[in-house]
Amino acid sequence: EKAVRYYSKSLRLAPAGPNSHVYFSNRAAALCYLERYEEAELDAERSLALNPEYGKAHARLGLSRYFLRDYYGAVEAYESALEYDPNNAASRSYLAKAKSKISRRHSGSSAVYVE
Repeated sequence: EKAVRYYSKSLRLAPAGPNSHVYFSNRAAALCYLERYEEAELDAERSLALNPEYGKAHARLGLSRYFLRDYYGAVEAYESALEYDPNNAASRSYLAKAKSKISRRHSGSSAVYVE
């Protein structure tokens, strides 16, 4: 909760400053830790609006969407994250988990997740 307050204060001072994309992304991580996934998703999106190539923001967007059960959105975000940070083990792991959730959701039907 303290981290969320500090990042919020920094963002009030400079909502579009040179490091604001990092603050939004870090606040998204803190919000995920607090299980406030809707807010985390918004902050990750705000970070990406400021810097679309910030890989950590893509990963945090993926995490928030995963826990919001938006598995297709999580796959999209993690695939983007891995474009910028291909060796990120957590992104690879959650990408596989999201794809597995999609496949399980559609088991019994003809729909299967295909890359």
